[in-house]
Amino acid sequence: MLGDRVSNVSYLFVPSSYCFTSIRYQRHPQPLSKHQFLPCGCFRFLFHELFSRMTPEPPPPEPVPSTSSQSILSFDDIVNEKFQMQEILEDYDAAFNSEETALARQPMNQEQFDAKFAHKREESEVKRRFKKTGRRYIHPFTSLGALKRAMLGFFPIFTWLPKYPIKSAFLPDLFGGLTMGVMNVPQGIAYALLANVPPESGLYTAFLPPLIYLFFGTTRHNSIGCFSVVSLMCGLAVERFTDPTNPKYAETVASLDPDNLPTPEQVASSLTMLVSFINLAMALFRLDFLATYLSEQVVGAFTTAASIHVLVSQIPDIIGISITKHDGQNGYLVMNLWEIIKNIPKVNLYACGISVFCVVFLLLGKEVVSVQLKKRCNFPYTIPYELVLMIVTTACSYFFHLNEAPFNVKIVGNITTGLPIPAMPRFDLMPSMVPDAFTITVVVFAIHISLGKIFAKKDDYEIDPNQECLALGITSVTSSFFPIYPVACSLSHSLLNIQMGTKTLLSNIWASAVVLATILFLAALLEPLPKPVLNCIIIVALMGIFNKFKELPKLWRVSKIDFSIWAISFLATVFIDIVPGLIISIFYALFTTIAREQWPRWHLLANVHGALDFADVLRYDDVYFFQSICMFRFDSPLLFTNVDRFKKCAAKALSEWERSREQLIVRTERVRDSVDTVIEDYVDEPSSHLVIDCSCVGFIDCMGVTAMKEVFVEMQRRGVRVYFANAKSAIRDLFGKCGYYDDVPKENFYPTIRDAVAIARLRQRLQGQKEGQFVPEVDQLSFTTIALRE
Repeated sequence: MLGDRVSNVSYLFVPSSYCFTSIRYQRHPQPLSKHQFLPCGCFRFLFHELFSRMTPEPPPPEPVPSTSSQSILSFDDIVNEKFQMQEILEDYDAAFNSEETALARQPMNQEQFDAKFAHKREESEVKRRFKKTGRRYIHPFTSLGALKRAMLGFFPIFTWLPKYPIKSAFLPDLFGGLTMGVMNVPQGIAYALLANVPPESGLYTAFLPPLIYLFFGTTRHNSIGCFSVVSLMCGLAVERFTDPTNPKYAETVASLDPDNLPTPEQVASSLTMLVSFINLAMALFRLDFLATYLSEQVVGAFTTAASIHVLVSQIPDIIGISITKHDGQNGYLVMNLWEIIKNIPKVNLYACGISVFCVVFLLLGKEVVSVQLKKRCNFPYTIPYELVLMIVTTACSYFFHLNEAPFNVKIVGNITTGLPIPAMPRFDLMPSMVPDAFTITVVVFAIHISLGKIFAKKDDYEIDPNQECLALGITSVTSSFFPIYPVACSLSHSLLNIQMGTKTLLSNIWASAVVLATILFLAALLEPLPKPVLNCIIIVALMGIFNKFKELPKLWRVSKIDFSIWAISFLATVFIDIVPGLIISIFYALFTTIAREQWPRWHLLANVHGALDFADVLRYDDVYFFQSICMFRFDSPLLFTNVDRFKKCAAKALSEWERSREQLIVRTERVRDSVDTVIEDYVDEPSSHLVIDCSCVGFIDCMGVTAMKEVFVEMQRRGVRVYFANAKSAIRDLFGKCGYYDDVPKENFYPTIRDAVAIARLRQRLQGQKEGQFVPEVDQLSFTTIALRE
């Protein structure tokens, strides 16, 4: 067969652009010798380029029309005249012609390539994954050393604490932790009101979870505690169980004992435990990869939309009115806004005045005073404006009795001091909270891992997503025995950790110490605190999230599809509800991925001038077509969703190619005098060749295998020989299992496009077809390229 005839055709690897001299696109007037085709010509070309750049460049020659018949010096003559480097060239000739040199390899099909280089069959993917999973769980028990390493991995603190750099890290951790603790006090109380639980629950949430996470977390800067979006989601669940005015209240408590209805703290702690169960299950089965389905656009849009819900929920208390809430109904945000508008005549002007003062104070402090202090005085610390505001307004409320007439401003009221007594969560509430728990788990984990990776990349350390999932689970399950609601990573607090220069999680100890002091001794002093102050603290804290809108113009320019994901996620979450919005966001993002694979792009390839590479003809103009050889690439895995498109694209590519003038020339200019001998066995073989580049086909299913078989049969019927190049080993293994090689011979597969093209050109020579290349913009032979561009 053909494989026996390629022993002396290594020259077929050299692009035929080397057959041209320095005057571009001119055909060589004389028949090319075998020496000019040898691989050493490749290095002669490189030497020519190298030394021409080292010596003064002569003025460019006058352009010569492509139809000129003037004599042109051969490439060997140019090299010998200019450089006299014959000895060096001979050395490289010897290197290239050595049997040990990879570049001197003869063209061959995939079967010959596998036999020569000892290809090994890959182990079953399912079996390999089962073995890997089994080793992961069994390995810790194989030796004491392995068990010790597993235990250290379970408690990361024992890995980094012995190496703790006291001189460089203690002070940053101390000041950063104290600052964080001061910030946690006002925001903990504020977010507790958002979660519809007593104020002290917010303090407990800011105190205990960071201490537990200290032992299990692998991040250094993520601040665990209260987060506005998660607090709102928890508040919706609490309201459904405890507020008789909620539309879903009767349905929710119908299965519960009327004499033992849950309190807000019980609902929150039960939800926290359910979230922990989901986190622990994800860690046990190593499902942390599920976070990858939440793209940056989905998470960003969802958190921004949820912040809109938070903002609207604060407006009634800010302006001092009471409304009929429609929480739990689809589109309740618009309904609540309408209720607010209807009750505007009933606003409390004193509450409005306090709110305006608080917002202006916080914005001026954060955006003006702090910026100027850092800019002009290089002030390294963060001023706790929220705490200052709370102290001032609490004192004013205490002395002026703002909760009494004529002010009638709502205040925080009773705050329990002291540490709580552990209590068992109520498991009978959990079945009704599964959707809430699942949504909270997804949001918490996605935000936590996203921020953790950003901070880890910035400070050059690594985090373990599965260990983080385990850390969140253990933190939540331990906290659930106390009146604590679900915890999350706070974006603003984590950024504050970065600004304060904290080095490790030991800063959590100092932050929790400040909160503990407040719980034990100072909480009662905050009872006169006006509620509008807390609402304003929440609103100002959301300002950073709304900066996401500034990124939309850039996102539109970069990717219209990603922009649509952001827009759909935001609109669905705002105008429907938080849980349905997240579900719609995830499914729409997955749909765009499926759609992109269902309608992928396809390309015609051509040989890049002066190289062994093949590139897209729409992207590169300095390329060459080989006569009667069509090279086609399909940019997608071949799945049941796009097999029809693959067949249509392959047929369309060949049809466009056959209508081009290049094919007309091939059909009319077939001659036998371009080679010394014509092999009679090859005269009647197909004169057209289709090379299918499979490099982008990373995966293929059974329908894809059938589609490739149908393409092969259809091309045979049309008199076209098909070559499959760059097919991955896993795909070829699947072909063997499906019986594909019963219909498509293995010799039609080639390790590279160059192999396929080289064998196709050899077949052309054996048929008596003359050599040549065609340049689209000069020879005007690429009607296919013009059609594709249109």
